[in-house]
Amino acid sequence: MKILFLGFSRIVQRRLLPAARGVPGLEPVEAATRTSAAAAAAAGLRCFEDYDRALRETSAPLVYVSTVNEDHARWVERALERGRHVIVDKPAFTRAGDAARLAELARRSGLCLAEAVVYGRHPQIAAARELFAAAGSAPTRLTAAFSFPPLDPANFRWKRAHGGGALNDLGPYAVSAGRTFFGEAPTDIVARVNARGAEVESSFSVLATYPGGRSLVGHFGFDTEYCNALRVLGPGASAELDRPFTPPTDGPVEVTLRRSDKTEKRTLPAADPFGLFLREVTEAIEAGRTEPFARDLLADAEALERLRQAAGSET
Repeated sequence: MKILFLGFSRIVQRRLLPAARGVPGLEPVEAATRTSAAAAAAAGLRCFEDYDRALRETSAPLVYVSTVNEDHARWVERALERGRHVIVDKPAFTRAGDAARLAELARRSGLCLAEAVVYGRHPQIAAARELFAAAGSAPTRLTAAFSFPPLDPANFRWKRAHGGGALNDLGPYAVSAGRTFFGEAPTDIVARVNARGAEVESSFSVLATYPGGRSLVGHFGFDTEYCNALRVLGPGASAELDRPFTPPTDGPVEVTLRRSDKTEKRTLPAADPFGLFLREVTEAIEAGRTEPFARDLLADAEALERLRQAAGSET
């Protein structure tokens, strides 16, 4: 299956392109880019400077949209209208209404619409789930932190008009963690912006509650030293995950598992969650079973909108 990259961002260059080339049957062939044509050509891709032309002329049945956040809806819609399956960077959309409308368009057209929130495919997530299953238990509390030093001032995430801000950039991790481990939407979300730049917020904290007395507490932003951690707690078991949201692909990952007051440090082999996600998407397209991707995208978009509202964000 051929793939067209609509936007040749750093995440596409560093993570998506190598991952796609490692998936059997998936062939990156083209990129539409206004700023990185030389890099795309050096990667052996046919280049377009015009996104509409790329969508008209491509033979690729799968399009990966990696533009600035605010442009996602426009290009996802045009790709779907051209009969292409679509994967879109997180956050898929900056408004839940766009998510609902385009998920319905994909459903009516028999096309895949998936958001590239990929960390849940990494083996460390499965290891945590297996721990609770072995204990006859289930997670009830999540504590998450994903924060890092300030981004370059030229980065689009500082721009309101581009859909920037910590809520849009890191909120998808906050809302998807609850879905990943609890399998439900939050009943209530309380959030506070901790710091702001000139146009957008640079950090936030959140408390989300879920049915059955479950909850998530998290701190996210780009205004601290680097931290990327998740603790999963429940009766008789707990797990500590290191770099859960962006796990390394070039080395093993260590997970700390505790059960009945006994601690085990388990080393998991290197894995690429982008590659695992792309394989899952292509297999689902071939089997005609793509609805779960749109369902997860829509659930996260609705929760993310509630998070923004709770934080009083104007983004």
